[in-house]
Amino acid sequence: MQPINAKMTKNKYILLLLTIFLMITMVACKTQKVSQSMQSDPIDIYLPDTSALPTFPAEVIYVLGAQWENNSNLQQESTIAEYIEKELIRLYPEKAYKGYIRNLCTKVDTLLKDSYQTPTLFIPKRNEINLTSSRTKSFDLYRKLDSLSLEEELKLLALTPEEYQEWDILQKLVHSETILTRESFDTLKTTTFENENLLTTLMIWKGPRMFYRVIQSKSRAERVAYYYYGEATNFGKPGDAFKHIYVNVLLRTYVGEWMSHAIMDVFWEWNSPNAPCDFHMDKHNNMIGRLILYKQFTGSSDQYLDNYWLQWAENVYRYIQDKKNANLQMWNLSTPADVVEPAAKKVRSSQYIYWNK
Repeated sequence: MQPINAKMTKNKYILLLLTIFLMITMVACKTQKVSQSMQSDPIDIYLPDTSALPTFPAEVIYVLGAQWENNSNLQQESTIAEYIEKELIRLYPEKAYKGYIRNLCTKVDTLLKDSYQTPTLFIPKRNEINLTSSRTKSFDLYRKLDSLSLEEELKLLALTPEEYQEWDILQKLVHSETILTRESFDTLKTTTFENENLLTTLMIWKGPRMFYRVIQSKSRAERVAYYYYGEATNFGKPGDAFKHIYVNVLLRTYVGEWMSHAIMDVFWEWNSPNAPCDFHMDKHNNMIGRLILYKQFTGSSDQYLDNYWLQWAENVYRYIQDKKNANLQMWNLSTPADVVEPAAKKVRSSQYIYWNK
């Protein structure tokens, strides 16, 4: 028989073990509940890359800029740049950040300064530029648009029913009384607007009307190019040349020659780094659309007629289809710049370049 003291000591030991076991069980259950609670209600913490210049849907940037322009209270509270940045951070916290607009403006300023210091691909001779057609109303249309009411501007832009439907949806979002979310823009199912970053600076400097002309021109060029060439509008094909020439015609008309150069030769090329064959092809063909043959493409039609821009597209299409205007280069994506650039400079400025049949 064990002594009474030894028996009591053993009982205390067993009781202590049971107490510890119960405590461990309770802590484990509590931990599991907390873990389950955390899994069901996660807290998202975003740390966007503040060195990046992410892109955002062009329609979102347009709506935010137009909201600011149409709301005097917002104008008193912040600048258009501050408002757009704040709303982008709210809508896209995983990639927008404080200082994003400042970084955009700094990048654009650097790119434009560099573009002035870089020699142009070629300097066309005066006799290579089409100066025979008379000065047309379209030549100064972008200046005229700046002085028009919004309704008059839309009439001159000659929107198709589909384009006007997109425009109407955008205006409903601009004037919405509810706070917009990403889902608010899901209604734009038919849009072909691109994602933008550098172009946001145009919104800040020139406002939503100028910004809309640009994204509408790019969208229109994509659609028309697809009508003529289907999927063959990239990779150095004639349809690719058509798209670049035509969008430059539209941009020259609606925002002017200098702005179309900045958008297509600077912003576009920086956002979509190309192989030398595409880079020099695009720059050459951009010049044809906005300068070399601009009057030839626009001078024979009246921009006040409905869908005048479709006639311009037909003019560009006939030009592309005429093989005497084409210059096929034996390039590919691996051809180095020191081979491509000298060859591009030798091409007549009135001939378009393509490298892929």
